[in-house]
Amino acid sequence: LHDKAEGNPLFPNPVPSQVDLQSAVDDLLAANTAVDSNAGPVEYKARRLAVATLEDLIRQRAGYVQAISAGDASVIESGGFEVRKKPSPVGPLERPTNVVSRLSSFTGGAKVRWQSEYGVDMYHVYMSRTSSPFEYELVGVTTKSSYEMTGLEPGQFYWFAITAIGAAGESSKSEPCHVMAAA
Repeated sequence: LHDKAEGNPLFPNPVPSQVDLQSAVDDLLAANTAVDSNAGPVEYKARRLAVATLEDLIRQRAGYVQAISAGDASVIESGGFEVRKKPSPVGPLERPTNVVSRLSSFTGGAKVRWQSEYGVDMYHVYMSRTSSPFEYELVGVTTKSSYEMTGLEPGQFYWFAITAIGAAGESSKSEPCHVMAAA
């Protein structure tokens, strides 16, 4: 960052100054040398302070470069910083996979888990008391990749299916998972 701003006409008066930035780098180098030669608590504390000081100056420089650049990627890169990629929208979500039952510790409880996926904001949990045909009803909403239903009839079988909800809407239902409520 120091070298990229040195003599760069795009950054005539860098903040923090080149002298302050170089001084913080020198202080960190000295603190690292002290830790290497005598790894005591005083030396580690001095190094943490030097790191924090340099990080603060780098944040100040990043703000300065951002203000000068007005978002121009080539100006940001000429200041020694990388340009963050713009996030791409997540398209339609795949239906949840690997839906499996887990043992519930509650009498009348049924627990299911599934594979979490990127881009999912939440999941809808559907339950059916029959499989021929499935008559699903929405029984829960969760941001986790598991759900535990309570208050079911102990020893009875139920079928659960999960959908993923994201910016592009709701996925199709997962394969059904056959679960027996804990007795």
